[in-house]
Amino acid sequence: MRVRAAIVVTLAAFAIPWAARAQQSPDTAPALAAEKVAVAAAPADSQNVPENAPPTGDQAAPAGTVLTPPPSPVVQTEPDFPRGRISGYMFGDAYYNVTGDPVHTYSGSADLGKVNIDGTPNIGKDLNGIQIRRAYFQLDNDLSIKFATRFRLEMDGKELTSGGKLGVFVKNAYLQMKNVVPRGSFFFGEITTPTFENSEEFWQYRSIEKTIADFRGIAPSSDLGIEMKGFADAGHKVGYSVMLGDGQGQKPETNRYKRYYFGLPLNLIRDLKIEPYVDYEPGVAGADKALYKLFVGYELKKAAIGGEILDQVVHSRVAANTEPRGYSVFARMTPLTTLGAFARYDRWQPNKRAANRVDSDLIIAGLDWQPYKDVHVMPNVEATQYHARGTGVEPPHHDAQARITFYYRFSKP
Repeated sequence: MRVRAAIVVTLAAFAIPWAARAQQSPDTAPALAAEKVAVAAAPADSQNVPENAPPTGDQAAPAGTVLTPPPSPVVQTEPDFPRGRISGYMFGDAYYNVTGDPVHTYSGSADLGKVNIDGTPNIGKDLNGIQIRRAYFQLDNDLSIKFATRFRLEMDGKELTSGGKLGVFVKNAYLQMKNVVPRGSFFFGEITTPTFENSEEFWQYRSIEKTIADFRGIAPSSDLGIEMKGFADAGHKVGYSVMLGDGQGQKPETNRYKRYYFGLPLNLIRDLKIEPYVDYEPGVAGADKALYKLFVGYELKKAAIGGEILDQVVHSRVAANTEPRGYSVFARMTPLTTLGAFARYDRWQPNKRAANRVDSDLIIAGLDWQPYKDVHVMPNVEATQYHARGTGVEPPHHDAQARITFYYRFSKP
């Protein structure tokens, strides 16, 4: 059939021009005959023109000939460098503390009760208000195809100035050198740590709450140091992050000890993400600490489910060793383009080696309405319940906060 079709097309290509000639009116016949005589009488050297040469001067293309314009030459241009991009986000809440410590202590007109759930008891019952918990302002600049920079400022609702106003500090400031090795980049400066970078991206609701390692203060979200990050294979199924940092977060170094980070994000099966992670930091007088963490996430068509488990061993020569441990499971779904839902449960043991302790559960649930792209309105509830073990004494009250969280992102260009 393909051979037949090719033959038919070829024949049609030749037949159409001839059919067009045949359909000319009889009145044009004398003119055509005169044209043939004139051509025959032309000097011989004027007819020594290559058969396929384009018409020049007074020459005209034969009737029915399809003229094809010459191809336009492709002009290569230099890459558009340097080029920059401004981006950021903000989230905050209208909140009301449903349960907590009912005793209110004042300093002047200021209530000294705690506003937000942060892993330690208790928040102040009935406290309410409007708050901005976080804002980012970020500048990314591609200097060339090999070099890029990032500078990010953060406003944290807990970091106040000496005058009690919302404070701003440097969250990221680094240089990236791309493809130092195949599919691998080198970073220098204030870098995002690999501790919960991938799990936070999968959770997608940092605007609601931090992931468990961040929430419990197990590791900093960024650190001063150097890092190699990339993929071991062309299919980006096996990744790696190797980082050496000061271990002080956004603060300057204060000792000669460093923190060693290593993450191994794996995507060997479609939609399934697995990341084993470990870090180690020696300390004064043998007070070292090691963190072991595993993240697993599975992406569905309109939903996702994920979980983390972590265990940190803290050694000390002057006190008993401690071992905080916890796990977190979470899920999110988007049944509609503009409507989603999320839920999460954490169990935390501040020191599993201690028989007498107070464990806690963190529970989060809410809806996510997106009335416009990158604008989210999210009614949600966050609660903490405390459980005594052995002779441990649990707080007299549990904590619960109801809130409407507002979140938006921006970028230009």
